[in-house]
Amino acid sequence: MRTSELTGATRIIPVLAWPIVHVKAPRVYNPAFDAAGLDWCQVPMGVHPDDLPATLAQLAKVENLVGLNITIPHKASAFALCSRVGPEALRTGVANTLRREADGTWSGESFDGAGFVEAARHHGMLRPQQPALIVGTGGAGTAIAFALAAAGVKDLILVNREPARAEKLARELREADPQVRVRIGIAHAREAGLAVNATSLGLHASDALPFDPALLQPGTAVFDIIAARDTELMAASQALALPTLGGRPMIEHQVAAQVAFWRGEPHPLQSQP
Repeated sequence: MRTSELTGATRIIPVLAWPIVHVKAPRVYNPAFDAAGLDWCQVPMGVHPDDLPATLAQLAKVENLVGLNITIPHKASAFALCSRVGPEALRTGVANTLRREADGTWSGESFDGAGFVEAARHHGMLRPQQPALIVGTGGAGTAIAFALAAAGVKDLILVNREPARAEKLARELREADPQVRVRIGIAHAREAGLAVNATSLGLHASDALPFDPALLQPGTAVFDIIAARDTELMAASQALALPTLGGRPMIEHQVAAQVAFWRGEPHPLQSQP
């Protein structure tokens, strides 16, 4: 949607992040809204983590606001601020999609995991018979881990700069599905058939690599969920002739479900205390 076409009838769906400068999600969502015949517009908003509760409280009062897209680093905090959450948000403790309700409260759900799995399947990267390496166990990494387990990947390798966070996610995965094998540490990387960067490393050219793709076996698929740019990890993986994918397909494969949620189509929700 061009800004010259915006009117008072246009409904808005901000995307909240910090920092905001790297966000390019409107380039995906606005064409999708146009294709669906919706007079909706997504705009980026930079919100410091300390200001998220107050920001959501004020945005809930905006009459022509449909909902929110939530990205780094707000997904867990946004989940905690929702009055009602869907099953994926409840399972993972994060929300990347919020809907403003008529009573001024928020309903939230996580579509990251489903978007990731569908993108991986579409590009031939979903390999249930091989372990999956997930580097980064924050909001996105958590959603991806649960979604991969649900899709039949029962051997997961978790890596996080804070090992305790990886151990916590490992416990949650085992409790949810005792058949899932979960190991911790980059030492197991050579076994992976799919390697995922679920960290924010790669948003800037100066960032360190989240992991060294030379640790992977030949043919391992590398899925970097950074959507803002082609990352140095992608370049290094391609140089090793590894199948490589960036983050934009993960967004594209969840838009339809998010739009249905924002439109208020039936979706199971559970109240939070």
